[in-house]
Amino acid sequence: MNNALLVFTVGRTDVQLVENGRRREFSKRCCAALHQQVEQRTGDWRVVDSPADKCTDDVENLPDGRFEFCTPKLDAVLQYLEEKGVLPADALILETRRYSEKVREDPRAAGLVLEQRLRERFGNRVEVTRIAYLEGAERLEDGDSERDAVIRQAVVSRIDYAIRDAMAKRSGGQIVVATTGGIPRIATLVDEVVRLYAGRGNSVELIEVPEAAKADPGKRDRAVPRRSVPEPVESYRARRHALDLIEAGNLIAAWGAVKHLADDEIEQKWTRIVEWLYRFAASLPIPNECDIAMLRHRLMAVRAVVRVELALRADDIPRAVHGTVAFFEAALWDQLLPHVERHPDKPKLYAIKPAPCVELVRSGNMGDSHNRKRPFERVDEMGTTWYRIYEENVCAIRIAKYYLKSDPLQNLGQAVSEIRNLRNDVAHNEPTPELMAEAKQKMAEVQLWSSDGARFLTQPLIQEVLNELGVTAPEQLCDNLIATVRSRLVQRP
Repeated sequence: MNNALLVFTVGRTDVQLVENGRRREFSKRCCAALHQQVEQRTGDWRVVDSPADKCTDDVENLPDGRFEFCTPKLDAVLQYLEEKGVLPADALILETRRYSEKVREDPRAAGLVLEQRLRERFGNRVEVTRIAYLEGAERLEDGDSERDAVIRQAVVSRIDYAIRDAMAKRSGGQIVVATTGGIPRIATLVDEVVRLYAGRGNSVELIEVPEAAKADPGKRDRAVPRRSVPEPVESYRARRHALDLIEAGNLIAAWGAVKHLADDEIEQKWTRIVEWLYRFAASLPIPNECDIAMLRHRLMAVRAVVRVELALRADDIPRAVHGTVAFFEAALWDQLLPHVERHPDKPKLYAIKPAPCVELVRSGNMGDSHNRKRPFERVDEMGTTWYRIYEENVCAIRIAKYYLKSDPLQNLGQAVSEIRNLRNDVAHNEPTPELMAEAKQKMAEVQLWSSDGARFLTQPLIQEVLNELGVTAPEQLCDNLIATVRSRLVQRP
């Protein structure tokens, strides 16, 4: 059997009195007082299997003499684990142990009874640890402190340390979290703390125990995997956070911020949009279902220019430098593609119409120094003339000037040629603040970026190339994309 860590939170209904084959819950009005008696009368009670039948009237007095308890939720969890072939090797019980006269509903002895049940079932095969996150006269929150208004930091620390210590004893394996009882805010906190410390070496399963007797009297409680349904506030919080990151150019970070909601059938209606943006920023394939035109624009140059603008918004200088060079290469091919046809079997060969003039074609009668300036190399194959196309620095500019006859593209290519070495610097050197500042200054000097190094689409060199490709109002491309995304994310899922 697989060994697991069981993390269990306890509440008032986790321990119930058994009388005449039926179980009863402790009354809220005197739960703590009754549990105090349970602690004092440890020799009078024992734990038995949980009956299916349940009485509706609550316990307000313990019987004289010997009596019996059951732990229906724990039993349901253990039955669930047994059916899966999982044995709890460690159990962490998170409980409250507050004074009965201060908090009347506190189930202060629940952890004691659950520990007894585990030891009777598994003996020394399970190590049980009980941690009280509330004791004495403590309150869960403190309204006088903003930081403690929901859960006091001292309580958070106790739960944090308890879970971290339980994890430290394990080198990996399964963790089963059954936050079936106790304070809801604590249950949510425990779930998240466990997930944080579990890491990659452990698998975490959240389970719950619905109250079967309410829906079907006489039916035993059964543990089931908990289906995580995001609370409404989480959807709004995640969308706001994603939009803040997107507007700042951090598309990859935005996806990381909402990915945990991506499997929810309701939330994925908008999380998929953030995923499309992530895939766009990372130059990954975008699904056919993507209906944001900008992300699948027919022009490579448009997609490239938006990536640069977003990188500058995020102050990601290396990505923006690479993207600036890529923009020129994309614009060159956007203009060149209508004139070429790719070889069916050799992707680096092209048929070109009209054919390039002889001064642009490499020749065996010329030396390497001359040929390196000529962008086309002729390859005759089966009666057809094909060409290899070289797009290094000088060759790309000569294609723009002499074959495409594009002044805007030529001017852009000449500006890019002055910063090509900069691309190698930011790619291969340590990205120090000094190097990044130097890069921004250099890009501004050649007028590829704005004077403050923060904008790309405002530059005439860039706008003229895009205008020649038929793009109107290029300075608005990035803002239009973000406006489209915002309108989609603020729609009600």
